[in-house]
Amino acid sequence: MGLIKLIFLALLVWFALRLWRGLQRQQATQRQQQSARAQQEPPLMVRCAQCQVHLPQSSALRANDNWYCCAEHRDEHQQR
Repeated sequence: MGLIKLIFLALLVWFALRLWRGLQRQQATQRQQQSARAQQEPPLMVRCAQCQVHLPQSSALRANDNWYCCAEHRDEHQQR
């Protein structure tokens, strides 16, 4: 009777390890796919309302409905 319990316990541990490894593999694949998608998407570009230079939106400053490359250009354009 003890041998059957030992075999059952070993099978249970083996199944749990297989399940855990499968989940880890799936998560790694999802992370790789997400990073590949992020690398393929170009950054959104905006144009400075003062000097007309294009720059990534993440680097630009926004005031009202306009985008600016720096605080000086924002201030100069708003004084007009």
